[in-house]
Amino acid sequence: MDLSCGENMQHSGNSGSGRMVDMCVAGPDRALDRDPRLLLNLLALERSHAIHTDYFQTVQIDIQPFMRKVVTTWMLEVCEEQQCEEQVFPLAVSYMDRFLAQRAISRQQLQLLAVTSLLLASKFRQCHPLSVDLLCAYTDNSVYPHEVRQWEVMLLQRLNWQLSIATAFDFVEPFLARVPWGRTNPLVRTHALTLTSVCYTETEFLLVPPSLIAVACITAAARGLRVRMSVSDLCALTRTPSAAAELVARHVERVLARETQPQEPRSRPSQPCKISSPEQTQLPDTPTDVQDVHF
Repeated sequence: MDLSCGENMQHSGNSGSGRMVDMCVAGPDRALDRDPRLLLNLLALERSHAIHTDYFQTVQIDIQPFMRKVVTTWMLEVCEEQQCEEQVFPLAVSYMDRFLAQRAISRQQLQLLAVTSLLLASKFRQCHPLSVDLLCAYTDNSVYPHEVRQWEVMLLQRLNWQLSIATAFDFVEPFLARVPWGRTNPLVRTHALTLTSVCYTETEFLLVPPSLIAVACITAAARGLRVRMSVSDLCALTRTPSAAAELVARHVERVLARETQPQEPRSRPSQPCKISSPEQTQLPDTPTDVQDVHF
C-alpha cells in the first residue's frame, strides 16, 4: 500500500503583503478518489445540511436577494485578494445561508455576518486563517473586532458547531476522477471551480443541491472547452435525472453570459477627478449600498 503524499511546495511561503499563503497542497489521491465511500459520505452530508425553503420568503424581513448578491461578491473578492484556499469562499457562503435560514437580521448586520463566516471558514479550511483585524479593515472599519468575536460564538451556536459542510467544490474533484473524460483537459477543473464560485454569488442557486451545482458547472465547463463528454456519466454518480442536470447547466451558462456581458457606462455629470497617492492601500470596497438602501 502506497501511503506517500506528494506536496506542491512551489508557491508556498509569504505573499507580497507579508501574509502566509496556504499554497502547499497535497496532490490528488487516486485511492481516495476511487473509494465509493467518498461520494456516499458527501451525499449524506449534503442531505443533512440542505436548505429546503427560501429564507427570503419565510425568515428574512429586511434582507433582500440583491443584498446577498452584493455581499457574496465582496466575500469572493476578499478571498481572491488574500489567496485563500478554494474551499473557503463556498464554505463561508454556506455558513451565512444556514444562519439566515434560521434567524432574521437587519441589513446593517449582513456584512458583519459575512465577515464572521469568512473568519470561521478560513479557520476550518486553512492553516493560516484570516485575522479579525484584516477582515475589519476590508469593511472600512464599519465592523469592529469585538463584534466579530461576539458573532463568532453566536454563529457557532446557530450552526450547532457543525462546520463540516459539503459544498459544490468538494464534489468537483471526485466527479472528474470517476468519469473517463475527466482528466483529458486540466482546464475543465479550473473552469468548473470558477463557475462554481459564480453560482455561490447567485440567489437562484440557493436551493440547488451542491452536487447538482457541481454537475452543472462541470458540464458547462466541458462544453465551453469543447470536450467530448456525457451528462449521463455525471448523473449516474448522484442518481440525478439528466433533464434536471441539463436544466441547471443551461442556467449556469446563461448566468455566465450575463456576468461577462460588457455593461454600458452610465452617463453622469462631469466632476473634478481626485488624484490618489500610489501609497494608498487598495482593498475591495465595502458593500455600503447594502446598508444605505431605503425604500
